[in-house]
Formats: sequence, structure tokens, C-alpha cells
Amino acid sequence: MARPRSETARAKMLGTATDLVLSEGVRGFTVDEVSRRSGVAKTTIYRHFPTKNELLIAAIDGATAVPSTPDTGSFRGDLLEFFASVLPIFADTKLRAASLDIFAAAARDPELRRAHRSMVRGRMGPLKTIFDRGQAKGEISADLDYLTAFDFIEGPFIVRSLIRPESIDDLDLESTVDRIIVVLNT
Repeated sequence: MARPRSETARAKMLGTATDLVLSEGVRGFTVDEVSRRSGVAKTTIYRHFPTKNELLIAAIDGATAVPSTPDTGSFRGDLLEFFASVLPIFADTKLRAASLDIFAAAARDPELRRAHRSMVRGRMGPLKTIFDRGQAKGEISADLDYLTAFDFIEGPFIVRSLIRPESIDDLDLESTVDRIIVVLNT
């Protein structure tokens, strides 16, 4: 009979894995190093995460809380609250560097790309709910495709955090959200 997975060991390895990916990036991220730093045996790590990439994605996913889904009564208000809560994530230099590193590594590694896509899909829930409510209330076009809208909704924040990270702190959130809404309704 297999031993039950230890939640204490899982918490230790994930905390260590998150610290490791944020400090060393993808190239410095190994199961051996997570094991060494956490004191959790490699066999235990592999029982929880069958591949290094699954551990890597769980580590980066665990670096930030899943955003909540605000319900202010309006699409605009929900977007403003949502982005006010996630803007610090975009501004975090270590998290931004690790995310870029994972994007680049995923371009070369199909297994990592699949794991990363799965994580991103799981995190799209709050925006999908906001989008669906906006459509139901007639605040945005009913025939607008969510994935296309997602590109426009997240785009300004991702581009700014990747290309002009110094400008994240001066982002006029209200103006940005208003422009997003205009684009979605054209």
C-alpha cells in the first residue's frame, strides 16, 4: 500500500520551489536543488509532481493568489477592482522575470508549454465571469468572443509590465479600463 502524501512536505517543497524559481529562474530550477534546499526527498517530490515542469508551474502559480471576482454591479467597476487587485503582480520584478523566463522556456519545451497553458486557463476564471456578466447586462457586445476580448483586456497590462515595467506604477487605471471598454465595443 502506498504511503499517503504529506501536506507538510508538499508545502515545504512548493515554498522552496517558488523561492528557487523567483531567485534563479528556469535554468537554475532543478528538482535536486528543491530537494536539497527543502530537505524533502526527491522521491517524495516526484510523488507530488511527476515532472520537473509540473513542479515549476505549481511554484510560479503559487507565487500569487488566484484573483478574486469582484461584483460591483458594472463591467467597468468589476474591471477596475480586478486590475487594482492584480496590478501589484505585474509590478513585482522577481515575478515578472520568472514569468518571462517561463514564457521563453515554454516556447522551446512542449511539455512546459502545455503545463503553462493549463495554469493560465485556470487563472482566467475571474475575467471570464466579469466578461460574461458584462455581456449579459449589455455593457459589451453579446457576439464578442471571450478569447479575443481577453487579449484586449489583459494586453495593456502585460505589454506594459514586459516592455515598459517602469511605467506600471504610473498607470492610469481608470483611463486604461475606459479605453479597453471602447475597443471591446467597436
